[in-house]
Amino acid sequence: MPSRRNFLRRVGATAAVGSVATTAGCLNGGFVRTKLGGGSTDTVDLSSPDDDVFVPPDRFDAYRNRMRAEYGAAAIPWSDPDSLPVRFLGARARRMEITPSRRLAVQDAALLVHRLADERYRLRLWSAGRLLGKRYEVDPWGYYTEEPAFTWLEQEIEAEADDHLSAGRSLSTDGGRVRAAGGAVTVPDGSYESNVERETYRSRWEGFHPGVVPLVGACELSFVDPSERRFTWSLSNGVGIRTPY
Repeated sequence: MPSRRNFLRRVGATAAVGSVATTAGCLNGGFVRTKLGGGSTDTVDLSSPDDDVFVPPDRFDAYRNRMRAEYGAAAIPWSDPDSLPVRFLGARARRMEITPSRRLAVQDAALLVHRLADERYRLRLWSAGRLLGKRYEVDPWGYYTEEPAFTWLEQEIEAEADDHLSAGRSLSTDGGRVRAAGGAVTVPDGSYESNVERETYRSRWEGFHPGVVPLVGACELSFVDPSERRFTWSLSNGVGIRTPY
């Protein structure tokens, strides 16, 4: 098969200031308002791993070490990708900058792909967002600034049909230790959900946290046509401030 990109990009531009402005709710006497953020959706083709986002098995440790250097305990929780009794095919890795011109934050994500029997695959999902130490300018002159925080972080897998996707369990929690497929991360206080809705597996956190926010999850995918091993992989994030009104 000729080499070709396994990511057919359908990337949504990072949202401009104010274009995703919402009120997340009242918190400690103030309102949480999302000011920045966005999302991107890519098509993953498991039949064509020759791409700069593909991390082969022999390079996974190096990638995980880089993420650990940047995210600490919130990094990829699986130290041994071969710990599952199925074949590890490698990982896909992505990084999305939040407001690229100012780089207030970044969201990293990785998919660990394992081959099960026939045309069935297990995906272990990790994502995390981190702030880059910059303040958010409330007014255009920069006189009034606030410390930003994450207001949501999300990762999704979407299959072509709902009977091609499954997950072992659904999870809903207010934060704390979250486990998936033998790995665990500590999620900040807020609302954390992980579940399957028809053809979509979603892992999402919502709240207000001025630090690192991790996501973790796992699902399985099956394909009818061996030559069409495609699904969509989406990331989404929001960064905001707390205001008195």
